[in-house]
Amino acid sequence: MSDAAAQGVQPDQIIFTDVAMKNEHIRRSSLADLFLDTPLCNAHTTGTDILWAGLPMVTLPLEKMATRVAGSLCLATGMGEEMIVSSLKEYEDRAVSLALNRPKLQALTNKLKAVRMTCPLFDTARWVRNLDRAYFKMWNLHCSGQRPQHFKISENDLECPYDK
Repeated sequence: MSDAAAQGVQPDQIIFTDVAMKNEHIRRSSLADLFLDTPLCNAHTTGTDILWAGLPMVTLPLEKMATRVAGSLCLATGMGEEMIVSSLKEYEDRAVSLALNRPKLQALTNKLKAVRMTCPLFDTARWVRNLDRAYFKMWNLHCSGQRPQHFKISENDLECPYDK
């Protein structure tokens, strides 16, 4: 364990607050330096909020869905490699490395803020088009007498147009 990790978090670095309205919640998120996701139960809505605020996260996806959500969110920003780790050791190392390397952490923050308006995670129109494609595919399966089944939607799939 590094000296910085051994020192731990100082009491004045942890601030407990009351529940806040969404805009205040996101504003508060941007005041932090780094979000450390909990591996056993990932951030879901909070993860989306902190990424929108431009706050980088470190997350360790595990086996169950509840432990993989934050990784999916990070991937949807296009910056997954910089925020997703594959072991507890790497989780600690990445967190400490970012905490000790302010220019690297700031560059990650700046990059995250820069992609907010163009990344898939926050592209609502794209999400709606793909949801429409999924509904179209489900309806086609039903109408053709097929049983419900797993399927994948791709944005260029002519079989599942979103505007039909």
